[in-house]
Amino acid sequence: MVNGFNKNMHKQIPFGSRKIGEGAPVVVIAEIGINHEGDTGHCMRLIDEAASAGADAIKLQTVDADENYVPGTQSHKLFSKGYLSAEATAGAFNHAKSLGMEAFTVTGLRTFDWVERLEPAAYKISSSTLFHYPLLRRAALTSRSLLMSTGMAETSDIDDAVNWVQECGAVSIGLFQCTSVYPASSDILDLLTIGFLQDRYGVPAGFSDHSMGSEASVLAVAAGASMIEKHFSLDPSRPDFDHHISLDPGQFRKMVTRIREAETMLGTREKRLVPDAADIARRMRRYLVAAVDVPLGHTLTADDIGVMRLDDGQVGLHPRYFDDLVGAIAKVPIKKFKPLLFEQIEQRAS
Repeated sequence: MVNGFNKNMHKQIPFGSRKIGEGAPVVVIAEIGINHEGDTGHCMRLIDEAASAGADAIKLQTVDADENYVPGTQSHKLFSKGYLSAEATAGAFNHAKSLGMEAFTVTGLRTFDWVERLEPAAYKISSSTLFHYPLLRRAALTSRSLLMSTGMAETSDIDDAVNWVQECGAVSIGLFQCTSVYPASSDILDLLTIGFLQDRYGVPAGFSDHSMGSEASVLAVAAGASMIEKHFSLDPSRPDFDHHISLDPGQFRKMVTRIREAETMLGTREKRLVPDAADIARRMRRYLVAAVDVPLGHTLTADDIGVMRLDDGQVGLHPRYFDDLVGAIAKVPIKKFKPLLFEQIEQRAS
């Protein structure tokens, strides 16, 4: 236990048929949420477009307004209009899976049991429900990964939530860096927090993006994000819901392309010499050469030895042997600018 929580967690966690974390491709999640506005057909079109745009998963919000919001509030009105029935949600999950995507959702206690029967890829704990400890406990009791957003939390809040779900039995946890401002400006995105979350808790971390556009999501991959969640809409100009911070299908497709390009550019953490670079290195590295014509029997001095790039195909001794050659005796004549090799010299007896 470190800082009160178990850091001996998994750096890679299950997500349906996929994995999230170290060594796995970045998981790109189309956050449909309630942008379907309670229309099942519209939800299906969103799922179709998300698959076409390259999303790995879709996320819904299966929240019972009467359970979660005081009647008469804006949230109660919005989530009442944006609710999908259990049957409609099951259809959405099945449709997403038929298109090769994972499906999961934010849920509440009242809807939890029927969501669990749908076998979601994970449970999303939204920034506001990070403080809903009865819900955290219920989700932790399943064998599914918990993907927890931190947009309304300080470090101490995250410590407490991670401790709680671990105590309740959770073994697969992922954390999202998030800023719960809609939209969030560039100066409050704090993408470096992604690495902080990974290091502090020993779990995969991602980015739930509430900024405008897709630049932050692409940069988040470079900052170490193993999952990206971005709001998705067929028409971001529509009023209410989360349309205004969403990408349309074309924009989402471009974001996915840029994320995959970023992954390619990031490559591997291990320093390696790729084949093309190895060929160039062989031709362009410096080797030890004769700086003058060296006669038979000559004792080499530092002035007799050069460090130079050779003609293509020629290889000499590594410059690390420079000092070893000083004081050695030439066993054969060596022409100026020719590579120096061990078989051409012998060490003077000490």
